[in-house]
Amino acid sequence: MTDFKSFMATDAGASARYEQRRRRRIHISIDDIEPQSKKMSPADRAAFQSAVAEQLSEAKRGTFRSGIALKLELATSNKSPPHAHTIAKNLLDLLGKRIDGIDWPKKSLLYFDDSQIQALSVMCRHGEDRPNIGIEARPFAAMLDDLELATKAIHAAETMDAYYEEDRESEWIDTFRDLIRDEAPSRKALGDELYEAYRKMARWSAQRGLLGRSGVNIPVLSWMYGLPKGIPTGVDKTTWASLIGESKLRLQVGELPIATGGSSAFRQKVADEIAAFKKRWDWIINPLVVAVALEVVVRPNPKTPASVLHDLDNIVRDYLIPGIVPAFGAVSDHRWTIDFDELRTRDPKLAMSWGPNPTPPAGTKNGVTRYEVWRLPAVENEPGFVSVALVADMDARPDLMGQMDQSIHDWQENLTEDSDRPWRRRRRR
Repeated sequence: MTDFKSFMATDAGASARYEQRRRRRIHISIDDIEPQSKKMSPADRAAFQSAVAEQLSEAKRGTFRSGIALKLELATSNKSPPHAHTIAKNLLDLLGKRIDGIDWPKKSLLYFDDSQIQALSVMCRHGEDRPNIGIEARPFAAMLDDLELATKAIHAAETMDAYYEEDRESEWIDTFRDLIRDEAPSRKALGDELYEAYRKMARWSAQRGLLGRSGVNIPVLSWMYGLPKGIPTGVDKTTWASLIGESKLRLQVGELPIATGGSSAFRQKVADEIAAFKKRWDWIINPLVVAVALEVVVRPNPKTPASVLHDLDNIVRDYLIPGIVPAFGAVSDHRWTIDFDELRTRDPKLAMSWGPNPTPPAGTKNGVTRYEVWRLPAVENEPGFVSVALVADMDARPDLMGQMDQSIHDWQENLTEDSDRPWRRRRRR
């Protein structure tokens, strides 16, 4: 037993526990059912629930009883598909209460109520050849263990290169500021055509630099949950949450409404914060030329009754997307940020590689590439908050859940290399 405990305390033991947690995740993939909103036909609703029940049975898994982390990855093929957040609302409801006639022994499928969802990620690609609904679910406690390990993995691999790269991207903000401040001499030196081209590139790079810094990274997310457990970091989780809740790179929209009639006031707060954010950063983000995802961190007021605790998806669908998307002109796919007419003139061969219809259906243009929401535990005597980041999303970077897995995978690869070549491990010390 002592040897086993010693092993579990090693990096190899941490890796083994992660693999055990990963095998316990639920993965559901459903082809040939078009992701749809509440207008989904009764037949398709039944087919979706039957497919979920069948795959849960095959995996010998039952209904989650406690908190979960959930990811939806959707692909639509319909010529006029609904927006991702309306699809998600429908599917989240269908993953709960079972329809009569579905072959499943319980009244609920994946979970009893979507209030169990403590972390949610939704991504949707429109205009695909075939529809698909991908679902990944895991206990939220396991997610926190993964988050803690990912933070350790990132620190183990940390180099100064990442900081230099971040500094280089941030420099574009200053470059763009100088370019618009000194427009007259710059135009004279470069000529109108070259100046406009350079200004366009600089705006894109400045937006990438600004919005690339607006989201939380894995270590900060870990610290906001009070991880790593039992190891003091010098700054407690409440302070980290307050720093995120005060960042000028994010939209800070205050506490969620918990009293009757509070929704209107909260929507106005969202609108006011959008206006303030635009005023602060309009010189860079208007027009928005990069695709963005939404990253939302929520901490409820400790006095919030359980009966009025907001579901994570409802926060995004009801309060955030309706104001943010039109205000910023956000698009649902990075392909909408490419001027294909210009590309056909400048590089016909490259333009041709995108095909004759490179953009998704026109009705899907307005939106965000994905959204993810994380709920922090309420803190006694501390106010709640909703903090929103528009995160630059043009490099095919995964959501935070995906970044965790990638960081741990890279860390495991290094462990394997060290075990195969122990002299490398000795040299690093």
